[in-house]
Amino acid sequence: MTERPEKVGLAYKVSKEMSWLDGVASTMEQAFEPVLGQDAPRGPRDFLYGTWLGHSLHAAVITVPVGSWSAAMVFDLMGEKRAADLSLGLGLLGAAGAAVTGAAQWQDTTNEEAPRRLGALHALLNVAATGLMAGSWLMRQQGRRGSGVALSSLGLGINLASAWLGGELAYELGIGVNHAAFEKPPTDWTDVAALKDLLDGKPKRVKANGTPVLLLRQGDRIRAIGATCPHLGGPLHKGAIDGDTVTCPWHGSVFCLDDGALIHGPAMMPVAAYEVRIEEGRVAIRANAEQPGTLLGAGASSAQAGIGQD
Repeated sequence: MTERPEKVGLAYKVSKEMSWLDGVASTMEQAFEPVLGQDAPRGPRDFLYGTWLGHSLHAAVITVPVGSWSAAMVFDLMGEKRAADLSLGLGLLGAAGAAVTGAAQWQDTTNEEAPRRLGALHALLNVAATGLMAGSWLMRQQGRRGSGVALSSLGLGINLASAWLGGELAYELGIGVNHAAFEKPPTDWTDVAALKDLLDGKPKRVKANGTPVLLLRQGDRIRAIGATCPHLGGPLHKGAIDGDTVTCPWHGSVFCLDDGALIHGPAMMPVAAYEVRIEEGRVAIRANAEQPGTLLGAGASSAQAGIGQD
């Protein structure tokens, strides 16, 4: 993975001063490896990433504990005891989901210092907040409501601080966001390569108006999809080709070469796909929303003819 540029955010600076978090991160990584590591079963990991959802499942799930515990405090202030207790319990259930989805998202970032340390600190604060909330719930059940409210108030404060760190992970360090979001696939036919430069079965990276594109010639077909893995920006043109798929060399996300569809995570979004045509020995592409990754109409005929003549 290429090294990220130096960050200047407060959370990043805090992480630089907390080298002891590396030990915590190492313990967490080893604990999660059998279930969330590169060699773990794909199905559970894809579910936890949010591959089926089209974006981070963790981002959706974390609203449950944060929202529920915030609501519990409001209900406590209003004197709505039953609503407060129910909200607190719902938050505890949501915290379990947030923990496993967050662990899945974090596991593939541990080779970089800032997300590794910030993620570990984020997890520690969430464990502390959840523990306080669980203690509050037990005290409330035992009739010690004053102590229970005090614990949940402290827990909410820690939870909100941890949520801020989660925001730093996403918006400062780019964890869980689409790293191809700002690429602009051309909608007009754009010349990108000479046909003779495409070796059969060997991916080639080209640029179409500044947008990285993976070109792949397989027999009498040429496919074109985005060359940037949405997960963390991995170079798909350096990935392994297996039939109709390409696997990102960084963290193993798998994409369909026909239409850019996401097959396996940790990526959560597909990549762009392009229509291809061959004219006078040159390869041109354009973004194709209806039938991406295929050769269409006259373009298909000319492409196949051009390949046969090469």
